[in-house]
Amino acid sequence: PLFADAGLRVITTDRHGDVDYVGDLADPTFTAMLPDVDVVVHAAAVQYVTRSLPFWRRKPWFHRNNVVATSNLVSRYSGRVRYFLQVGTSMMYDQTLSGPYGAKSPLKGAGVYSESKLASVSVAEAMDNPVGVMVPCIIGGPGREGLFPRFVRTMTGFGVAIVPGTGRHETQMVHVQDAAALLVAMVDHDAPGLYNAAGSDALTIRDWIDIIGDELGLSGVRVLSVPYPLVKAGAALSRYRLIAREQCLMLGQPHVLDISRSQGLGWTPSYDNERIVRAIARSCAPAASRVWPRCQTPLKPGG
Repeated sequence: PLFADAGLRVITTDRHGDVDYVGDLADPTFTAMLPDVDVVVHAAAVQYVTRSLPFWRRKPWFHRNNVVATSNLVSRYSGRVRYFLQVGTSMMYDQTLSGPYGAKSPLKGAGVYSESKLASVSVAEAMDNPVGVMVPCIIGGPGREGLFPRFVRTMTGFGVAIVPGTGRHETQMVHVQDAAALLVAMVDHDAPGLYNAAGSDALTIRDWIDIIGDELGLSGVRVLSVPYPLVKAGAALSRYRLIAREQCLMLGQPHVLDISRSQGLGWTPSYDNERIVRAIARSCAPAASRVWPRCQTPLKPGG
């Protein structure tokens, strides 16, 4: 909507839904018939919260949906567009190093997802036109609740919040509207290189729990912490299918982004991390009350 509001004609594509072209970008025949455009904003990808995520053979699944799809778009549009914008992930940063992560921080895939995203970025950067990469941290907002429904369900249903690790490391989020606004700013400037997307005032998981409890009018929520060594061991024993390798690393250290380069484009996030968590808590609460209607503590009105 932000691009349309700016007076631009927007052509959309997805595998399903109300879009202009319905199809699979991993299918070269479909990608080849996409229309000529001035700018490509490539936000299509699969991740660990994608519903169709398989339990086995994840590497070829990520490769097809992320790398092959990008390669097909590059074949279609290289040298034929003014600008190509690829959406990456903060999991591409080398998470064995301390943050905050900036545009010059080392990149290193830690698991099949981040490896596929890094490979996609490499493919895009070889294009014969300017290429920009937006690097968001955890995206939150309408339709982007991620793992938060689990917190809300256990907190409203049983008065318990289960925290993997200490839950005391800062982890940033960005509201979906702010992420979209950065895309617009990058297109306006044909901005090459990496630009981080993150909200201000990073919070810890324990902060999230306190904010959710306050937003939903919950009291006496108990926090049960699973020791981080057990989390790491369990993740490894499951071959990183219950908790991905990148997610496991994020639980063991801070995950904070430097957004100064993005702010240089005139972009400023309008949602801080607390406001994002409160918005997600409100959106998750109705579903939680349907699951455990008798256990639900009355919600605090307003927001």
